[in-house]
Amino acid sequence: MPESFWNHPPNPAQAKSEVFSTLQVPPDNSFFRLNGRRFKAVSEKLKTEKPFDKKFAKCLISSGKAIFQENINPALIYVASDEINVLFAYIAPFNRRVEKINSVVAGMVSSAFSLNALKLFGKSLTVAFDSRIVITPEQKSVEYLNWRQMDAWRNHNNAYAYWLLRQLGRTSKDAAKTLRGMKTEELHQLLFQRGVYLAKTPTWQRRGVLVYKQPYAKKLETHSVTRWRIRENWNLPVFSSADGKAFVQRVLQWAKPHRNPEE
Repeated sequence: MPESFWNHPPNPAQAKSEVFSTLQVPPDNSFFRLNGRRFKAVSEKLKTEKPFDKKFAKCLISSGKAIFQENINPALIYVASDEINVLFAYIAPFNRRVEKINSVVAGMVSSAFSLNALKLFGKSLTVAFDSRIVITPEQKSVEYLNWRQMDAWRNHNNAYAYWLLRQLGRTSKDAAKTLRGMKTEELHQLLFQRGVYLAKTPTWQRRGVLVYKQPYAKKLETHSVTRWRIRENWNLPVFSSADGKAFVQRVLQWAKPHRNPEE
């Protein structure tokens, strides 16, 4: 088929019908939050460890890294529970077109997760993520991450309590009913009585994982040059703390276009 076929101008009537094709993300910081669809069934098919499975977390993180590897270049990616938060801070792909970013990023992450599940669990399955946009001013980026990290902490507590009750013989419905409305202190006490210390669980379960690009110096024969590598931080600080805010700001500084890591 001739190349000119693909470059042919769109049919005016067709372009008029595609009413959302020109909708763009505003020129401000924007998080694209991807959530796995029906991931309870996915985890059952993969026979994941309860309440958390590190291989499952690796599937999510590797799927997020695929966005970097395809040169879409977000500022950072925050992974917790079954969600992947992608921040486009200074630049956004596809001329900021909402439909394009939502569909491409969700499709990319979905296919990457399926491939990673086959690699790590040896099981073939179809996985789908949906994508939504959260408009976040630059000064609110840490606040957004803190909100998602707090949600990860709540999910962490509920997951440990739920699976404890299941181990004690409760049905899924009864365990969920028992936990409904319980306060954090009550969850802690329930687990503490069974020897589970929520503050001592692995950090990535409580606080999530951050994926970003970090500079490093590569020595050549006559000089050094700056290169960038994709990093995974499984030992995050609390984002609302002074250390957490400073860490996020450093990552965002690295992500700036024409960035100088020494600035």
